[in-house]
Amino acid sequence: TCVTASDGRVVVYSGDDEQFEYIYKFVSADPWKKMLRRGESPLDRGTLYVAKFEADGTGNWLPLVHGTGPLTEANGFADQATVCVRTRQAGDAVGATKMDRPEWIAHDDRTGMLYVTLTNNTRRGATGQPGTDEANPRAVNNYGHIIRWSETAGHTGTTFEWDIFILAGDPALGEAKAGTV
Repeated sequence: TCVTASDGRVVVYSGDDEQFEYIYKFVSADPWKKMLRRGESPLDRGTLYVAKFEADGTGNWLPLVHGTGPLTEANGFADQATVCVRTRQAGDAVGATKMDRPEWIAHDDRTGMLYVTLTNNTRRGATGQPGTDEANPRAVNNYGHIIRWSETAGHTGTTFEWDIFILAGDPALGEAKAGTV
């Protein structure tokens, strides 16, 4: 999903559709019109972030920038290109939240809310795998769920508030619930 921030920068949200992978956002360095006038794509320069969901319903976008935190040459990240090629390992290194196959992200233009479908994950809590957490509450997630969030400082900011919008499954089995709209 791509949105234009109030300052004209491009913000792209994406998910890595694998079990225990991440949700990302990219924020262009400058407003897209300015970049195009210089002959640059808005995707040529900017900052890539990975999401960390906190138990209290808040979250942070952690920068995947070479030289920041553990993303150093000493830790196997020779330069920014290495960070971009090895985004999964970079997400691991900075402590991002491992998700249940984040597949599809949508933006509600009316409210500014974002929604991500987490397809499934039947391996959570298995030997050697992460256990459950508030953002991924089921050890055997056969049916998936949808998380929604709002950026607390606009789309270019680094904090958000989130909740589980829908926990899919058969309501008769107590596996499904819907959030408030």
